[in-house]
Amino acid sequence: MIYERDTIIAPITPVVGGSVALIRISGENALAITNELFRGKDLLEQEGGRFYHGQIINEHAELIDDVVVFLYRKPHSYTGEDVVEISAHGNPFIVEDILQQYVRKGCRLARPGEFSRRAFLNGKMDLIQAEAVADLIAAKSKAIAKNSLRNIRGKLSYLVIELREHLVKVASLLELDLDFTEDDQGIINSDQINSVLNQVLEKVNSLLESYNYSKILSRGIEALITGKTNVGKSSLMNALLERDRVIVSSMPGTTRDFIHEDIVIKNVLVRFIDSAGIRFAKNRIEAAGVDRAKELYNRSDIILLVIDASKRMSKRDYDLLELLSSQYGNKLIVLANKKDLIPNQKTDRFLSSLEFEMQHISAKTGENLDLVKDKIIEKIYVSEKDLSEDVLISNERQKDILLKTRESLLLAKEALSNDIGYEFIAVDIRNAINSLSEISGQITSEDILNNIFSNFCIGK
Repeated sequence: MIYERDTIIAPITPVVGGSVALIRISGENALAITNELFRGKDLLEQEGGRFYHGQIINEHAELIDDVVVFLYRKPHSYTGEDVVEISAHGNPFIVEDILQQYVRKGCRLARPGEFSRRAFLNGKMDLIQAEAVADLIAAKSKAIAKNSLRNIRGKLSYLVIELREHLVKVASLLELDLDFTEDDQGIINSDQINSVLNQVLEKVNSLLESYNYSKILSRGIEALITGKTNVGKSSLMNALLERDRVIVSSMPGTTRDFIHEDIVIKNVLVRFIDSAGIRFAKNRIEAAGVDRAKELYNRSDIILLVIDASKRMSKRDYDLLELLSSQYGNKLIVLANKKDLIPNQKTDRFLSSLEFEMQHISAKTGENLDLVKDKIIEKIYVSEKDLSEDVLISNERQKDILLKTRESLLLAKEALSNDIGYEFIAVDIRNAINSLSEISGQITSEDILNNIFSNFCIGK
């Protein structure tokens, strides 16, 4: 594994918009270079784990900024190397000047994720924990943020290690049995092997089941507001957002493109998307809008179908309801809008007879919109209490490796049930062990590491 031991530097807070900027330097010369640019105490003589106030100066001994420096002595740092973190004023010119002074002294600007990569290579964290850092930064729900923190502290890592140890023990006994047993009394029997395989398989399946759910919570919930023209979709979106975002007009077809806004509901980021009205295409532009709406049906997590309950349902209403209920019934919520008006009795009876989620609302007055928000969360989200001790996987790499692990475990079970022979079972179990080792990074390649850490932000 290639490991560069040069000294790297990067801002680890936004360069623009904050009152304080934090700059991190890591590597063999982090303390020595900082000491050359720092006016204050001799940092080479100071102990780590403390703050030191002073000034950063340029090559002409001119003041760049008053700063506070925090020292980390290796291995007691994020990267496992000597690390200096400089708190400076959050002015982009100051930050750039400090960076340039360090570059002139031999530092290199850090690549995306390079600090975390060094932490991994120095044994400060495994690959699961490193990915959890990125997941925490990108989390779009409180549940995923909590899960990421648990995984940074090693919860998923410990589970993977435990599963791997169970399989290693079985594989070792199998190989001992093959090498040394000459009578019918084996070191391990098929029932014992099957029990361990079932135990590990149950945990692997549980982790895989968590992926789709956690993936949604990681990026937030997408709720598409749809329906035929002039049923109150734009009014509904404005009411849900509690501010005017979409033009509202009595003229049908006012909204011809997709508009989206994000809000937080019960600690989950929800993106509401107001689609173009569904109508028969009169021109190519409008037809394209309808096609794009169908694309959104496929990708959205929730579909809010708005129907004007004050009027008799039209053929377009029925056609749209039939389409959505047949193809997207598991994510459909029907909203009978305009509850503030006198309901159409036939429409009301029909909607009330539906087996799908349905709610009477008024986008104009806001009546029952809190119930709509609750229904959106309930369709996707279990309570945080239920998740407090769970371990979730939320990235594609872990999911793919667990699928490989499950395949190897199922092959081992099949070989066991067909009495093919312990040597073949041992091979399948070894493959499962290797797959679990890939998750934590015990077995990995340079290309995989490059792919993982290149998706991190600079400074992490």
